[in-house]
Parts: sequence; C-alpha cells; structure tokens
Amino acid sequence: MDRKQFFSVAYKRLLKNCVDLVSDNKVLKALENLGVQKQRPPGAASEKEFQNLCTGCDACMIACPVNVIMIDDLQRRLPLIYPEEAPCIHCDGYPCIKACPTGALDLSNGTHLRNL
Repeated sequence: MDRKQFFSVAYKRLLKNCVDLVSDNKVLKALENLGVQKQRPPGAASEKEFQNLCTGCDACMIACPVNVIMIDDLQRRLPLIYPEEAPCIHCDGYPCIKACPTGALDLSNGTHLRNL
C-alpha cells in the first residue's frame, strides 16, 4: 500500500467512526433539544394524566385551524405545540379541545398551555 492509499483508507475509516459516534450519541441528541420549548395544547390534563388519557388519535391536530399542533414521537403520537415556531392563538371555541374524544384535552382543565 502506498502513502496515498494509506491516507485514503485511514481517512474513510476515521470518518465512518465519527459519523457512527455522532449518530448514536445520547448526549448530542439531548443537546439538540436543549432550549426548545414544548407545550401541550390548551386544556391538557396534568402530564401524567394526559399521557394516560391521550390515545394519539390526532383529532386535536386535525381540528386545529392554524396547524400549530404537532406530533413529536411517532410511536406515542402525543400532541405538542412549539410556541417559538408556531404559537397557539387560542381559537374561539377551542376546536382542538372539542375534538378530543378521551378527555386528555378538556375545558375543565383550563385553556392555558402546559410546559413540558
């Protein structure tokens, strides 16, 4: 192996190891989410109760006329709002709350947004 081949192979192996290290690093993933504010939609129950009640049916997301309710985790499908990107405007009648079939979003919980 000549010098050019040696450095070419060494560079490719080093690059592959770096990509593997970064893509599976839990600390880096946590740092990516640092500072990103997440909130539950209006009328959300306490977090523990919300997670028990919400079935991930997407009804609140579909009912939102301004499309600010998002899904963060595709497995659980719990609704979130990212207020720095697209804030909730508290629509008249709260269609997201009315659309919730399980009570995870309910007017009796108030209409404020719960921070995560």
